Amino acid sequence: MSTFKAERVVKSYTMKLCKPPEKVFPLLCPVREYDWIEPWSCDMVFSQTGVAENNAVFRTNFAAQGGEETWVVIRYEKNKAIEFIRMIEGFKINRLDIALRAEQSKTIARWTHTYTGLSDAGNRWIRNISDESFQSEKKAIEQMLNHYLETGTMLKMRDLEMESDPYDPKPVR
Repeated sequence: MSTFKAERVVKSYTMKLCKPPEKVFPLLCPVREYDWIEPWSCDMVFSQTGVAENNAVFRTNFAAQGGEETWVVIRYEKNKAIEFIRMIEGFKINRLDIALRAEQSKTIARWTHTYTGLSDAGNRWIRNISDESFQSEKKAIEQMLNHYLETGTMLKMRDLEMESDPYDPKPVR
């Protein structure tokens, strides 16, 4: 019997986006994120339509997020919500729930991450996610999304208004 005890942290951030949910929702897709997130890279494993859909599977590999991660879309409610399970085997699981709500001609987007360690190293990674780095990452995503929604062009990392690099929160394995 293992003596390992998983740790869990839940962090949320609310974004105010300049367009309605029907303009925002299609961008919350591993294929469309190439349009508006400069460091984005993924490999689509399975999608019948080629884009985000319920039960789609893709992989990313970002060192700051812990390395190669498999994502599964577990909820897909067009223009309302998308939810992912993100897993690094033997390390951590990150459940990401993005809920969209129309507010006049804009969107309120609530991003909730539920991080669970699958090992001592995963627990350490989770403990090292500071509120500041989490907020910085989400603010950067909010800026990128709003810029793309307003201009149709990608906001480069060098042009982000931020205090630290949102893709390097310093939690290490």
